[in-house]
Amino acid sequence: MEWIGLSGQNLWATLLIGIVILLLSCQRYWEKKITSNSTLEIAEECSMGSKETQEDAAGAVETAWGTLAVLADGMGKGRSGKMASQVTVKSCIELFTGSDITGNLQYYFTQAFNLSNKKIVEYLQGNKGGAVAAAVLVTKGYLYYAAVGDVKIALLRSRELIPVNDGQTMQTAAAKGFAQGLLDREQALAISQKKCRSNYIGRDGFKNIEMDIQGIKLVGNDVIIVMTRGLYQCLSWVELENYLSDSCSCEKMAEQIIERFNKTTSQDKGNGSLFVMRYTGR
Repeated sequence: MEWIGLSGQNLWATLLIGIVILLLSCQRYWEKKITSNSTLEIAEECSMGSKETQEDAAGAVETAWGTLAVLADGMGKGRSGKMASQVTVKSCIELFTGSDITGNLQYYFTQAFNLSNKKIVEYLQGNKGGAVAAAVLVTKGYLYYAAVGDVKIALLRSRELIPVNDGQTMQTAAAKGFAQGLLDREQALAISQKKCRSNYIGRDGFKNIEMDIQGIKLVGNDVIIVMTRGLYQCLSWVELENYLSDSCSCEKMAEQIIERFNKTTSQDKGNGSLFVMRYTGR
C-alpha cells in the first residue's frame, strides 16, 4: 500500500484524502475464495472499547491452499496506529494470495512481516507508531502461525482452552532471560513488572518473529481464538473457555464475547478484537 502526500491547497485532493481515510477506518479486509471442501468456519468481531478510535485491523482470506486470518493491534498517536495495523493486515493477505506459499512457511511469514515493517517505517518517517499482530494459517488439517507482540492465539479442545503462542512482552522476555541464565531473579522480576510489549512491527532493526512452522494437528471441533490485548485483559480465561465451549456458530460465539467485553467496566478499556474459527474436518 502506498501513501501519497498531497498539497492541502488543492481542495479536490483534500476531499480525496478525507474519503480515503474514512474508507480505511471502516474497512475490514475480508476476502474469500471459497472451495467446495472448506473445513473451517470463521467469524470476526471488534469493539472500540473506551477509545475514540479503532486501531485494530482484521482480515481473512480462503484460497485453494488454505485459510489465513490476520489480526493486528496498532499503536501510536493520531492515525499512526490505525494505518500500521491496516498495512500489516493487507500486506500479509496480498502476499498470501499471490501464490501457494505452503511449501515454505518460514519464508512467507518472515517476508510478510518484514514487508509490513518496511511500509510502516516509511509511512511514519521517524514518528512513533507500529503494530503487533498474529497471522494464523489453517491448511491440510494443521494450524500454523506467526506472531509479533502480544496478540494471543489459543486452541479450545475438549472444553479446555490451551495457549498456543507465548507472546512477546516484558514478562515473557524476563522469563526466558532467567531460564537461560542471562538474568538473575531480581533482574527478571524487575523487568517483568513493566507492562509493555518487547517487540512490534514498525521499528528499525525489526526481527524475532515468534512462529510455528511445524504445525499443530487439528481434530474435529477444535476452536481457535485470536485476540488483541484489549479483549483478553478484560475477560477471564474461564469466561472465554465457557463461551467457546458453546455449540453455537462461530459468529454467535464471537458476538457473545464482544457483548461481554462491552459490558465490562474497566476505566481504560482498549480496542478489543478477535477471530473465532472452528475446524470441521477430521
